[in-house]
Amino acid sequence: MKILFACILTCAIGIPTRAADTVRICTYNILKFSRDNEDGRIPQFKMIMDSIRPDVLVCQEVADNTAGPRFVSEVLTWAPFASTPYSDGPDTDNMVVYNQDKFDLVGTRRIPTELRDIFETTLALRAENPTSNDTLVVYSVHLKAQDNTADMQQRAREMNALVSSITSKRFAIVSGDFNVYSPSEPALQVLLGPTAKRSFVDPLGTSWRRNDAAYASFYSQCTRATTISGCGGGVDGGVDDRFDFILPSSELAPRVIKSTYTHVGNDGVPRLNSGIDVPVNKKYGAEMVAALKCGSDHMPVFVDLVLGDVPASVDDVDSFGSVMSHDGSITVPASTRATYVYAIDGTLVSTVTESTNATRIDGLLQGVYAVRNGTTTTLISVVR
Repeated sequence: MKILFACILTCAIGIPTRAADTVRICTYNILKFSRDNEDGRIPQFKMIMDSIRPDVLVCQEVADNTAGPRFVSEVLTWAPFASTPYSDGPDTDNMVVYNQDKFDLVGTRRIPTELRDIFETTLALRAENPTSNDTLVVYSVHLKAQDNTADMQQRAREMNALVSSITSKRFAIVSGDFNVYSPSEPALQVLLGPTAKRSFVDPLGTSWRRNDAAYASFYSQCTRATTISGCGGGVDGGVDDRFDFILPSSELAPRVIKSTYTHVGNDGVPRLNSGIDVPVNKKYGAEMVAALKCGSDHMPVFVDLVLGDVPASVDDVDSFGSVMSHDGSITVPASTRATYVYAIDGTLVSTVTESTNATRIDGLLQGVYAVRNGTTTTLISVVR
């Protein structure tokens, strides 16, 4: 949802403003998609993407140049999407499909590894007064599979190839199919560890384990317990691995709405080697479950983040993006002066007079609100 601060908000709270967007980023391994391996999966992909409505879709296992045009014309049909140019590297490839109402494509770059290229896409938020902070650099990775020491070491080398030439721009995301088996794997530590050259953040934390009922909600692979004929091929094995990640840079992490981080198809029920429909999925209907199982052996993963409209003084986790509400309410702290709450269109939503007690404001719609107290303005995200 694109949200514009109007002139009334600029005048009312006395801070410079520009366009603000809540954008949805999704990563999805689309299972060797090509003209010859479509297997009738376009309707399944459309159903899945209609339910997610991402603004940026990052895909792995793109096997020929038909994926971009097909997804633009037949899958992501609710907005004017465009795909990055097809780049044919070794093994399967990557693509990024982006909503042109929200982003312009700045450029792309391939980073070679010993197996598959890592794909860099630079997008610019289409804001009224764009700045460098509105540039988003997205990486799509598909690291070496399998669970042995040699494979683990290769994954680390592939990730080091990325880090050796990674962007210095503040807002960056590394996403895709990491094929890792634990949070302590060197490939993840290259980004998340204490000695990382460029620091990234896992919105779900780094204490999970594979094939463990306590972490069932973390898993993104595999949608199927057994092989499904005519659905792109792929592997079986059931839901017991966390392979697919969206990792924001430490500078971008405060803008991530953590509560929206979703593995589509995972209802949190411990299945551990069963498909996403055994037992019956509690969150996703039978038709969606069938589409997810046929579409890919991976689940899509998405998260929302807020770009733009972030003054320099509102640039840390305590003042932006960390205050979330799922019931349409926010709480204004006690203050010796009046506090004003503005909707993102500039409308004054509430005035809270000086009080020794915190004040709860109910009935707010989903969006970003500006809370003004004296010379301090805090942006708060309300999520329904």
